[in-house]
Amino acid sequence: MMETAKREKPTGRLIRLPGFTPGRQKGRFYRNSLIIILLIASIPGLITGIVMYQLVVGRMENEFNRMHQNQIENRARNVDDQLAYLEMTLSHWAFEPRFGNVLRTLDFVYYFNETQEIVTTLYVLEGSHPLIKSAQLYLQEPKPILFNREYNELKDDAKIQAYDRYLSMGNHVYWTDWVSSISSEPTGSTENSLLHTDASNALVLVHKIPGENNNPFGALIITLDNEKVASLLKTLTPYDEGLTFLMDQEKNTLVTGNPGGSQQNAAFEQQLKKEVALHEDSTSFLFKYEDQTYSVSYGSLSRIDSEWTYVSAAPLTSVTSPVKLVSKIIVIASAGSLLLGLMLSWLASRRIYSPVARMLHLLTPGKHEAQTHPKLDEFQLLEQQWNELTSQSITAHRQLQEQLPHLRDSFVLQLVQGHLYAYNEQDLQKRMKNLGFEVEGQQFLLLQMYFTGYARLQGRFGSQDTGLVTFAAVNIIEEVAESYFGQISVMNFHDLSSAMLVIAPKDEQLKPQALLWGEELVEVIGRTLKMNVTIMISRPADSLHELPGIFVEMEQAVAYRSIEEGSQILDLEDEQCFRRAEEAAYPLGLERELIQAIRLGKPEEAERVMDLFMSEVTWTGSTEFQVQQMMLQLLGSVQHMMLQTGVTPYKLFGGCNMYERLSAIREPAQMKQWMMAEVLQPYVQEIEMRSQEPLKQIVERTMLYMDEHYRSEISLEGCADAEQMTPYALSKAFKQVSGMNFIDYLTKVRMEAAKQLLRETTMKINDIAAAVGYQHSYFNRIFKKQEGITPSQYRDLWFGK
Repeated sequence: MMETAKREKPTGRLIRLPGFTPGRQKGRFYRNSLIIILLIASIPGLITGIVMYQLVVGRMENEFNRMHQNQIENRARNVDDQLAYLEMTLSHWAFEPRFGNVLRTLDFVYYFNETQEIVTTLYVLEGSHPLIKSAQLYLQEPKPILFNREYNELKDDAKIQAYDRYLSMGNHVYWTDWVSSISSEPTGSTENSLLHTDASNALVLVHKIPGENNNPFGALIITLDNEKVASLLKTLTPYDEGLTFLMDQEKNTLVTGNPGGSQQNAAFEQQLKKEVALHEDSTSFLFKYEDQTYSVSYGSLSRIDSEWTYVSAAPLTSVTSPVKLVSKIIVIASAGSLLLGLMLSWLASRRIYSPVARMLHLLTPGKHEAQTHPKLDEFQLLEQQWNELTSQSITAHRQLQEQLPHLRDSFVLQLVQGHLYAYNEQDLQKRMKNLGFEVEGQQFLLLQMYFTGYARLQGRFGSQDTGLVTFAAVNIIEEVAESYFGQISVMNFHDLSSAMLVIAPKDEQLKPQALLWGEELVEVIGRTLKMNVTIMISRPADSLHELPGIFVEMEQAVAYRSIEEGSQILDLEDEQCFRRAEEAAYPLGLERELIQAIRLGKPEEAERVMDLFMSEVTWTGSTEFQVQQMMLQLLGSVQHMMLQTGVTPYKLFGGCNMYERLSAIREPAQMKQWMMAEVLQPYVQEIEMRSQEPLKQIVERTMLYMDEHYRSEISLEGCADAEQMTPYALSKAFKQVSGMNFIDYLTKVRMEAAKQLLRETTMKINDIAAAVGYQHSYFNRIFKKQEGITPSQYRDLWFGK
């Protein structure tokens, strides 16, 4: 019986069929068959090799050249996008209220906080793009002032005239390659700033301020890093050889991708300019120079005030070098195929007498199948084996169908994220059909879900379990959506957010269904996961190509949603859902308290003030964008304080871009946790590590002495004598450790004590002045300088509350 028969392993021997003897018929038929097979195998190979070499190689050269041109165009668009982003970024900052008409009359020395904010803003602007080398603000009124990384009053007429030139040049926003200052780094003194005016090829972007005023009194000046711009421009020539440069409307070279080139390159560049002028009717041409043929591509870059032209010249041999390799490969492959065909033909001729036996040998598991099944002939055995293979194929197909949902979701994710932009609408619909979607005569609706309240789940889930929570939420979304929509595809972003594509007939009203589904989903998520959901509903789309753009709109719009507690259902087409609330005032006082607590190494006090800060910035009606901008401003202030106290943020944070990491957080509670855990605690730990240093101990003793004896006469010399130091050494150590000057700290201590007496007692102003170590007239003057109002006004204002 078949069930009990032992199957032997195949040994590679042929099954001998009845009436078949392999060794008998090797005469004329064998020789004729061998000759025919050799001819059949060799002639097509020779013809194919010749045709491929003659036709394919020529076409490949044209195709490689075309691909090279497309590559240059794509890279040129990238350069254009980089410059356009710089223009947009500078325009954004130029229209900021802080750069408005208020700067005409602002006393920058008196209002040092506003001055520090401008310097910090320029520091942030300088770090916002890798091409920016320096960012400066020049004010002509109320007096010539230059901001770079510090506040500088210009006294030298030559310097003033050089910066005034920016106000007289160009339109309101313009590009220039005229550089007024080759050093934008602070040197500690305005007199030490090095001014240099020349016509170098560094690019400068200028935006006069105010941004909305036709009578500017200042300018925001961005100077680009010439080496980085040259490196970016060098990408237009993707080979080691060649030349690329950028020129303006007057055919003057702005930047070259080969800085410091030889005289030969300069001559080549001049010749290229002449050839470009002769080929204005095309965007690419071939140019022969010194026995070398170059593929030249050029095009225009429309800038905000002019029209630039890029020129890229690459040796044609570099462009078509893969064709030479392909030619050799074709020749080698053709020869190899011919030899292989001859050898296989010889082997096939020896086996041509036993096709059925060979088939049985390949398809049956043993060599004695015919003896095991005597009632079955060879074809019946082949049929039986074919049925088994068919069964296995059906099983494999079923497994493929099980994996199909994952393939569908993966394809839809790539579609909405814009990774399939190269496909046209017909190709996309065809691929959707292959994945089991019905897309003809259908409309498409995108829904995006953001899950908030994760900070409340820290008892149930850890900080690294966001992917697990998102996975559970996606399963709930699929279950709830099955009863509302016919065709869906849910995308899991693994970061407490997901999206869903709904496909329905065009005559169906999708928005009402989506709203009902959203209400049920909010209830189920809240009951099951104890989290809130923000659901954003897009406008219906008639084509698949519209989905990436809609997805980008939704990603941008979510930043303007309200951060109020609870779930939200937002309609992308309803502007009321994204109206900008009045911006809350930045809590500058709480920022100062927070920085002071951090500087003194008081983490508990810092956390308390941080809670108050978050309460201020997350007032009712605030948007995610507003909260994020205030947190970014706080991060900048904290990092500035770190620099003042001698701690380098770059080393402290391991080289991480903390602005980028903060921008990726959407929920205010998580922003606060991140700020405490990733920014403030490492700094406090670093300060504590330094607390054992003798210098810090000396400064702390001095500060403690000032806190306790501020009522009496205190001098830098007296404190230095007490610590057996020179006044200069103590002043330098005090500034390095505390971030403040000796006299500034003493003034701060006395002012705080005076304000406390004004608030909590009815003492006379003269008595309060004496109690904090000041004479009456000097006390009034210093109090108004520090607080902006007189002591009497402060007391009236406090009790008026």
